[in-house]
Amino acid sequence: MAGVIKIKRPAGILLASGCTTMVIAHPAPVRIMTDEHDDVSPDAPAGPPEKMGLAFYGALVLIGFLVLMVVFLNYPAAKASAGTALTHTNWTLQYSTDRTGILIPGLSGTAVTARFGSDGSLSGSAGCNHYSGRYSTSDYAINISDTVSTLMYCPGAGIMDQESAYLSDLPRASSFRADESSLRVYDSAGKPLLVFIPA
Repeated sequence: MAGVIKIKRPAGILLASGCTTMVIAHPAPVRIMTDEHDDVSPDAPAGPPEKMGLAFYGALVLIGFLVLMVVFLNYPAAKASAGTALTHTNWTLQYSTDRTGILIPGLSGTAVTARFGSDGSLSGSAGCNHYSGRYSTSDYAINISDTVSTLMYCPGAGIMDQESAYLSDLPRASSFRADESSLRVYDSAGKPLLVFIPA
């Protein structure tokens, strides 16, 4: 009668049946050395993800606060300088609103101009006659009043119609935006009224 041979192995499983013996051995865990002090086993559970410290979030809050300060501190200065931007140059009309409310380009061969003085005076050419008036600004709001003009007649086609529409538009001005390339004047509804470019 055949005997059963037992083989002892660490962490193994011995199965015996009749004359046949089969040993199933579990492989030993593999340990990976990361440095001379630490070792990592693939069977070890992963630790929780590293959390950002309070200093990191504090720095983000501080950066956001500084950005808001820059924006709010510069906004009043931008509005205050808007009025003075009118006085930096003489302006030539590029577009105006006709009697039907449509923005149309100025007539070629005529020059409609505007000069905003630092003392609140307004003067220029309406295309045929010279005009003058007063203006005031507050932030981006503008008010033009007391406009008067000479009474000459110019025979060119459309010149007097353009002049009449322009002089009628001036008191309707309600707000403006000015920069180095243009001056845009809007009515109380926010619609473009007059567009100037530097002379």
